[in-house]
Amino acid sequence: MTPSVLSEPLRAFIREHIASVEQVEVLLLLYRSSPREWSAVAVGRELRIDPVSAARRLSDFRERGLISVRAADEALVYWYEGSSPSNDRMISELDREFRDRRTTLISLIFSTPSDDLRAFAEAFRLRPRNKD
Repeated sequence: MTPSVLSEPLRAFIREHIASVEQVEVLLLLYRSSPREWSAVAVGRELRIDPVSAARRLSDFRERGLISVRAADEALVYWYEGSSPSNDRMISELDREFRDRRTTLISLIFSTPSDDLRAFAEAFRLRPRNKD
C-alpha cells in the first residue's frame, strides 16, 4: 500500500504535527488512556523511550494545542482531553490507521522531510552570484 491510501486531511495533519514514529506513539498513548495524566518519566517508561525525549514530545504537543498540562507535585503532567473536533477526528483516524496500516503511516512519516532537514537543505541551495 502507498501513503496515498491515507485520507488527505490525515496526511495534512501528519505533515503539520508529526515528524517521527515516536511522536505518534506518545500522542496515541495519551489519546488511548484519556483522561489519565502522564509525566514525562511515566511516558518514557511505558514506551521504553528516553524521558528527556518524552518530555520534548509532550511539550511540543502542548505548544501545538493537542494535549493539556498542569503542574503536579514536582513534575508536569500531561493528558489528552480533546483540543477541537477536527483534531479529535484526525487523532482518532491516526489511531485507526496506526493499528491497521502501520507500514503505510510510517512510510508517510519518513517521506515527509522535517523542518530541520528542509532548513539544512536550504543552506546548500545554489544561488546566482551577485554581479557587484
